[in-house]
Amino acid sequence: MPSTKARPVAVLGLLAALGACEGKPDAPPPAPAAVSTTAPAPAAPATSAAMARPLTFDQSDEAAKVALRLPAEIASHPALHALLYDRETADLKTFAAKAQADRKASDGKFPWRPYTRQGQWFLAADAAPLVALRALWFEDTGGAHPNHGAASLIWDSAAKRDIQPSALFRPDADMSVLDKAICDAVAQAKTHREGATPLNAMFSCPKWNQTVLVPTPSTSPGKIGGLAVLIDPYVVGPYAEGDYEIVVPVSAFQALLAPAYASAFGGAPRSPGNPDGTLSVRMDLK
Repeated sequence: MPSTKARPVAVLGLLAALGACEGKPDAPPPAPAAVSTTAPAPAAPATSAAMARPLTFDQSDEAAKVALRLPAEIASHPALHALLYDRETADLKTFAAKAQADRKASDGKFPWRPYTRQGQWFLAADAAPLVALRALWFEDTGGAHPNHGAASLIWDSAAKRDIQPSALFRPDADMSVLDKAICDAVAQAKTHREGATPLNAMFSCPKWNQTVLVPTPSTSPGKIGGLAVLIDPYVVGPYAEGDYEIVVPVSAFQALLAPAYASAFGGAPRSPGNPDGTLSVRMDLK
């Protein structure tokens, strides 16, 4: 799934006015102007607006085209915005540099087809102290077919840092409970998808930490109602079968949650997803 910062320059001008006045010979001289002994105020720090990252990034040349789209809501979390923008654009620039190197190394027997990588992020849930984002990415490097997949980021707004999905659960939690809930949901979704390959030795149920977990909105305002489980192609079926998104309600894993984040969960998933497990969001890059 570049920014140019303008730095304001302050220009100060100092004017001295000299004048002469006539008065009586015995008039006392004018009192000297008061001199302030107060130390000058320190320069104001750069505003968050001046440091804010954009919501979009585009770079295109003869070797590659890369693009990034971030949700407008991320501007309410400047530290998260900066982290995600900087990380994603760095990855895109690395991808573009690799494309340039591959282009130069090509034998020239075939016309060069520029590589493409695009990523679009969406706000998934906002339930203090957690903010969850999800992404879809698309990549084409000239192979038999393009590739695509999902990504997520979970942000602790109190600690101002991203956390791994494992942090949502108690260290001693029996995660086989979540594994079974995911497996049951995938098996059910396959019954609604025409031509789906049954789960077998080749395409077996993934463990929870082999998927992309995304907290989802709840029917209870300000809460997380469950976890969307995003499963890329090839994991539970052949590429032609596509990817899966299934939703596990919080009631299935409430007892596994870490005390630090348990209060952010409650209710039920607001959007249960599509019966056949297809992804409910699509990229819309211009």
